[in-house]
Amino acid sequence: MTERLIEIRTKRLKLVALNAALSRLQIEDRDAFFDALGVRHEIVWPPELMDGESLTWLDERLNADPDEAGWLTWVFIWPGVAGQPDRLVGAGGFKGAPDANGIVEVGYSMLLSFREQGLATEAVQGLLDWAESDPRVKRIIAHTLPHLTASQRVLEKTGFIETETVDDPDKGETVVRYERPRRAVAA
Repeated sequence: MTERLIEIRTKRLKLVALNAALSRLQIEDRDAFFDALGVRHEIVWPPELMDGESLTWLDERLNADPDEAGWLTWVFIWPGVAGQPDRLVGAGGFKGAPDANGIVEVGYSMLLSFREQGLATEAVQGLLDWAESDPRVKRIIAHTLPHLTASQRVLEKTGFIETETVDDPDKGETVVRYERPRRAVAA
């Protein structure tokens, strides 16, 4: 039995939540991973910040709990035009389902050749809309490095507000924290 894919459609992108099968393919058989998604084989995949350690973390989480699909990594697909194949342009998602306080943390990374086109902003907005459709989500946070001004712009364009700059003991570096106020849901 194949796992159902969770997808989000935005104006220009299709976002696909990685499930256990796709996560395993991404590690073990990159060509089969691209084929399963129906995208062009990208030599430079995955984007920075998706190193071997993060791919292993994702795989272990999805194998332990397949229901976490959607609350972990999504890939961003740009549909091909004029007969061109679809392209993987980036990835992002959450560090897990809402915690006991209803908090989720979003993150994202784009392939270098697809930056500065508004695609990250569009993808992050799609992820935020999806997360906020879950009544358990009360707050969405994000962290970025002080020198990543493009990442900060994406957060600001999607409604995040900078809350503080702190030394992150886990990463051994300074990070800028952001929070997005929960949007009111129309009755």
